[in-house]
Amino acid sequence: MKNGLKGTVVRVLAELQAERLRVTATVKAESGEIVEAHMPEREMSALLPRSILLGSETTAPLSLLDTVTPILARMTEGRQVRIWQYKERWFFSFPAWRGVRFIADTGAGGPAVGT
Repeated sequence: MKNGLKGTVVRVLAELQAERLRVTATVKAESGEIVEAHMPEREMSALLPRSILLGSETTAPLSLLDTVTPILARMTEGRQVRIWQYKERWFFSFPAWRGVRFIADTGAGGPAVGT
């Protein structure tokens, strides 16, 4: 499998490793291959804002996993992601905004962008 391919998250798992939250996902690549990929910290921060969940605290109760796990599942499972390999480990990330182009809404009922 080549780096930088697309796939769909089939399942996500949040677990503790050395008292830190680690997120892995089962991703089905477009080729049909199944890959276990890790969620980078920047992606996790976007989905689980620490300031909202913990404030300024530097420790979290184990019960927070019961809150975080369903959030991660709803936010990732079924979504298309980009997968790549770095130092023999697979990682995944969500499509970037730079690929999105806003166009005027020509349909009835919605305002046009930029008006």
